[in-house]
Amino acid sequence: MTLGQYIKQLRQQRALSQPQLASQMTVEQSYLSKLENDHSIPSNEVFRKLLAALDLDLGSFMQGVAEQGDKHSLTQIPDIEAWYQNLDKHKLARRRSWILMALVCISLGCALFYSGYRTLFLPERQYEYHSYGELRDEEPLDLYTRWHRYVSDADKQNRADYDALRLMYQKRQAPERLYSFDYRGSAFVVQVDNGRRYFEMQPERVHHVSRPGNAWMQFIGIVLFVAGLLALLLERRYARAH
Repeated sequence: MTLGQYIKQLRQQRALSQPQLASQMTVEQSYLSKLENDHSIPSNEVFRKLLAALDLDLGSFMQGVAEQGDKHSLTQIPDIEAWYQNLDKHKLARRRSWILMALVCISLGCALFYSGYRTLFLPERQYEYHSYGELRDEEPLDLYTRWHRYVSDADKQNRADYDALRLMYQKRQAPERLYSFDYRGSAFVVQVDNGRRYFEMQPERVHHVSRPGNAWMQFIGIVLFVAGLLALLLERRYARAH
């Protein structure tokens, strides 16, 4: 559709004759006839008068002609040329936003999948630590396992005293196990109300615990990665089509 054909169509839709529209535009009827027959291109001033006479803004006018009109002739009018330039800027901004969103999805998808696969945030190796009982502040850390080292020679020679000490340490024992996904060394001390506890890692008690969160991170990572690739593909096809 040419610009002249579009002006004529708009005039007829409003049931206006050429003389009536020309009068509202304050131009000669012969000049309006030239416009409708594409024998002339309106100046920017005349174009604005046309919009005012048809009670249209530039955006509404362009909705009916932007896709099917002759862009070369339309852009000879400064206001329409500026409208096309602004439209191109918006399209470019949308394309950039779309590409950025796709790249973010791909990057985030890769990061999530790698984190879930390598169990970076949710470790699956669980360490078991064991404590035999509470210790007073002045007592050695290995008291429960090597208490006989700290028995005096006199007590060692007296069987009854030696057995009494052994029974006392056995009764004091209050075993406690602590499980941790964080490696806290081969041993560590924890302060408690009545003193402290000495925890030792049990090397043979390192467990593998499956955590669903890692599988979910891998799944979401794959979904985001595929979504990002599809978004890039769709953007490329859209750019080619336009």
